[in-house]
Amino acid sequence: MMEGVAEKKREVEEKLRQDEKVVGVLRESLEKSNNVTSGMVTILESFASRLQKMDQTIQPLYRQTLKLTRLQTNVENSLTELDRVIGFHHMADDIEGRIREGPSGNIDGYLKLLERLESAISFFDTNNPSSVELPRLNALYDDGMETLTKDFLNLLKHDSKPVPIQVLNDIASESPEEPQRLEHLPERTMRDLQAIANYLVIKRENTDITGVYAQIRSNQLGRSLSSLKEPGQGGSQLSATTVLRKASFAFLKGQTPSKKNVKRGEGAGKKEREGPRPSATVTSEGGLSEVQLEGSHLFIIMAKVFLRLLQSEVQLMEQIVPKQHHSHVLCQLIKQPMDYFMVDADAILQKAKKCIARHDYPAVLSVFKVTTHMHTLLPEYQAALENMDTASYNRFVEFIGQLEKLTCKTLEDYVLFIRGDPEKQSNLPKDGTVHELTSSTMWFTEQLLEYHSLMGEVFLKQGSYNVLLTNDEKTKAAGHYLSRVLDALNINLKNKADTYESPVLGALFLMNNYHFIHKTFTRNTTMQPLLERAVADIEQRYTELIESEMKSYQKGFAKLIPFLGQEMSISGYQADKPNKAQKALLKEKFKGFNTELEELCRVHGQYSIPDSRLRQRVREDNIELLGPLYSEFFRVYGQSKFTSKPEKYLKYTPEKLEEALNKCFDNGAT
Repeated sequence: MMEGVAEKKREVEEKLRQDEKVVGVLRESLEKSNNVTSGMVTILESFASRLQKMDQTIQPLYRQTLKLTRLQTNVENSLTELDRVIGFHHMADDIEGRIREGPSGNIDGYLKLLERLESAISFFDTNNPSSVELPRLNALYDDGMETLTKDFLNLLKHDSKPVPIQVLNDIASESPEEPQRLEHLPERTMRDLQAIANYLVIKRENTDITGVYAQIRSNQLGRSLSSLKEPGQGGSQLSATTVLRKASFAFLKGQTPSKKNVKRGEGAGKKEREGPRPSATVTSEGGLSEVQLEGSHLFIIMAKVFLRLLQSEVQLMEQIVPKQHHSHVLCQLIKQPMDYFMVDADAILQKAKKCIARHDYPAVLSVFKVTTHMHTLLPEYQAALENMDTASYNRFVEFIGQLEKLTCKTLEDYVLFIRGDPEKQSNLPKDGTVHELTSSTMWFTEQLLEYHSLMGEVFLKQGSYNVLLTNDEKTKAAGHYLSRVLDALNINLKNKADTYESPVLGALFLMNNYHFIHKTFTRNTTMQPLLERAVADIEQRYTELIESEMKSYQKGFAKLIPFLGQEMSISGYQADKPNKAQKALLKEKFKGFNTELEELCRVHGQYSIPDSRLRQRVREDNIELLGPLYSEFFRVYGQSKFTSKPEKYLKYTPEKLEEALNKCFDNGAT
């Protein structure tokens, strides 16, 4: 135990001796470091003292040198300024010839000469207003400004040309996704014009050239537009106006279609006919309707071309005219071409109103086409004129509003016209076929389908309906209008049918017309859904109308049924030995049946059912109505020996009866 403690004590003492040695080394190092530090401080203090003495020695020399340098600079600046002032006195002589000569294609150099003149004038104005050089410099500067203005005018006039008609044709036929870029001026000319405009307008605040620019470019824009209407200048695109010249369809009001105007059959040589089709050239007053379609077609082309020209003029103006003058210049530039354009726009409205006054309602299709086209172009017009010429943009909006108002009123008047078409007996088809009013109306409504979305929008804007509709329900509004047209047509057809002397022919007339309407809207994949938005069961309604009139028509053949009654008041009838009274009765029945059947076949043979399926169905219904009764009657009494002249009374076997009934409508259907 004691040995362990002693050993531990020795270890501690040994470690203590080692630590004391380390401490001694550290003290020695610290002492050496202090000695080195003290020496370095002494050296640095000596160096700082020497620098201070050097600075005190150099500072006076530095100040003297700086003063001499400043004096030298002042002398040099004075000499330079003196040279400049001497140059001002000789400037008029030096550059007069170049100023009066004009830019001669070097606009940048000429502008630098004017800047030199401007500096000289400013010097004399400030330092020597009474100098004899000042009036001469002012006159020379004014000449230079006038020459620059004339050069601007000459450059713009020389290189500004109307857009060639072939380019206009290309614009008219281009797709909106790939608009054609127009180059009105050469690149060099544009740079020169821009430099002149910047100098005159921005630096000198001379705005005269902005009016000159607007006038020249306005004239060229107007000439480009007017070239569209020059005879023989239209090219392939504009020549379509001659094709459309006589393409307007108009209604024959108060006239019965002649044989040559009635299309019979689905094609040449067929016996079937689908009712009279619209004439492409005859108006309600017997003339040709040509002006409105020709004018509208050309106007649509002009509207598109005007937009492209306007957009290109805006781009050109932005490159030449300083930004702060864009609005003013564009207003001046577009005024004359806009007036020219709006003259044609007003002419379209007036022509359409005249056609509508003549009840040439298909002219409204042209108005719809123009309206649709203007709706398409309006956002681009707005983008081109935005924040620059709101007055011109508002004229476009006002014109579209007039188109919409005219279209809406026309469509409303058309419903009244259909409802009130006169029920003249002379105007009715004698064979009970489809009335021209029906075929014309259905043709017109089919043409309207192309614009059904716009038609719904027009009605929503004009508030023609009391139904609460959102903008997303344009198709429903269009469907409401189409259903109103059909309702008005049905009322008119019913009134016309009532004027027939024969109720049977009236029923046939209604059946043909209802079937034509039904067939027209069911085969059209656009019309039927639109109508169903307004009248969900529209197809079923017309099916029921057709069935009802078909039953009314069959009443004409039902007159034969009483002749086929089997009631024999004389008992004991025997087919091989009929008595005298029975013979007389049978003779009366057969003779009456034959006479009535022949008369019915003669009369109904002149009637017409244009649709082949409907015609065959009516024949089959007549056979189904009379065939079984006559077959039974003929079986029971046909073999009776009631006459010695069977060929007189037994003229029709059941087979010949069916054959006779199948010949009904033959004369009227060919």
